[in-house]
Amino acid sequence: MGRISLDGELKKLIDDTLRVAKLLWERGWAERNAGNISADVTELVSQEGTNFDRFPRREMKVPQLELAGRCFFVTATGSRFRDLHQRPEKDLLIIRIANTLDSYHIIWGGESRRSRPTSEFISHLKIHHFLRQNDLPQKVIVHTHATHLIALTHIKQYNHEETINRLLWSMHPEVKMVLPEGVGFSPYCCPGSEELSNATVSALKHHRVVLWEKHGCIAIGNDVFEAFDLIDTVNKSAEVFFICKSAGYEPQGLTDEQLAELVQR
Repeated sequence: MGRISLDGELKKLIDDTLRVAKLLWERGWAERNAGNISADVTELVSQEGTNFDRFPRREMKVPQLELAGRCFFVTATGSRFRDLHQRPEKDLLIIRIANTLDSYHIIWGGESRRSRPTSEFISHLKIHHFLRQNDLPQKVIVHTHATHLIALTHIKQYNHEETINRLLWSMHPEVKMVLPEGVGFSPYCCPGSEELSNATVSALKHHRVVLWEKHGCIAIGNDVFEAFDLIDTVNKSAEVFFICKSAGYEPQGLTDEQLAELVQR
């Protein structure tokens, strides 16, 4: 069984992923085997002269031609974020999409015989394809179950991009500064469905964070910490909203004038 060696950047990505996975678990956003992370690492893997037939092969249909020969780092299906640090070689994988688009090779990690990428991997690949196709700088995708954001999407009044962004911006000025474009919103779709992946790609045309109604959220970033920070900032805003409501007060929020001042600055 073959296995590539990890250079500095790949090792840093794995170390950073372990740190973020721990943070997601500590915040209560990664119950059981919830959540998944992936990254396009094609530029970090030396492929010249490599015989990939010596690596474990798994069948999988990949619809996007442009992904042939590309390499991805991804969390394994069934992996628990609370346990990733114990044996990352088991629950993390680096894979290479076959040129024939009918399979992939595991070139690092996935030491369990049953190891496969997250069940959401096709959705991740669609997003990576979109990012590459549009020459966008983000290479990392983080999906998690941010508690206060899920709760917010259960309130019918906020099941629209306009109303939910007005609320999130108004609860904390940092959100307007970090996410001036706001968050995208996908009405409920079955988890893992093509419908959900298509809705997410569509929302990412204008946003870096997308809320999935009654499910969670997904964010893209230049690195895993950037994607985490975006979710963390937005969730803080939703948390402030619920703290005010649970204390029996209707939160005042920032006014339109105060939000406009943030934009100007």
